[in-house]
Amino acid sequence: MQNLMRRLLARLGRRRTRPTPTVSYRPQPTPRRPLRRHPESPLDGEATLLVRPYLLAHERQEARRDGAFLRALAVAS
Repeated sequence: MQNLMRRLLARLGRRRTRPTPTVSYRPQPTPRRPLRRHPESPLDGEATLLVRPYLLAHERQEARRDGAFLRALAVAS
């Protein structure tokens, strides 16, 4: 009887040393909405404070270019 108990305890000891396979549950990541790279309509320079200084600089550059073009036409004619 003692031999039987020793063998059973040895088996149990061997089972404990082996890594038992575990099943782990990994939740699926929630699907993310794709990023929108381009807005549907262009930014309104009047409404966006960060865009306004660049818009003003662009308008000034166009005015200078138009003025230079008109002066060049006046000199040529």
